[in-house]
Amino acid sequence: MGKKKEKLKKGGVRFSKFSVVGAVNAVVDIGVLNLLLFLGPTRDPTTIVLYNAVALVLANLNSYVWNSLWTFKGRAAFDSYQTMAFLGQALINIGISSALFYVLVRPVMVNTEVSAYVAGNVAKIVSISVASTVSYFLMRYLVFSSKRPLKGPKGGS
Repeated sequence: MGKKKEKLKKGGVRFSKFSVVGAVNAVVDIGVLNLLLFLGPTRDPTTIVLYNAVALVLANLNSYVWNSLWTFKGRAAFDSYQTMAFLGQALINIGISSALFYVLVRPVMVNTEVSAYVAGNVAKIVSISVASTVSYFLMRYLVFSSKRPLKGPKGGS
């Protein structure tokens, strides 16, 4: 039972770190979206989705840095596999988040007078929550998996 308890504790610490990084990513994501809405006010759903995509790319770059250097530090290999796996995960994250953001923001912008800030931020919070959950599992079990054989001097081949 000792090994199982230790594994659960490590998993809890890792998830806590991921949550802190996720909170910072959300600040970057929401902050960039709001900055773009401030600099280029619009009610055009396509433009707002484009602003969202820019915010997501910057949040994913922040995510890569902090998750590889802190959350999954012992598992970060900085090799081509992890880079490509992270890029794939980021594209899935951006796809899920953008699609959900669009589905939520478009009807509000087209059919109501609700401000772009309110509609954009509500849609952003929902899309971040869903996409972040998917991202955690992709990073934990695919990008930074302990089951993946290491390449190079540490793992042979």
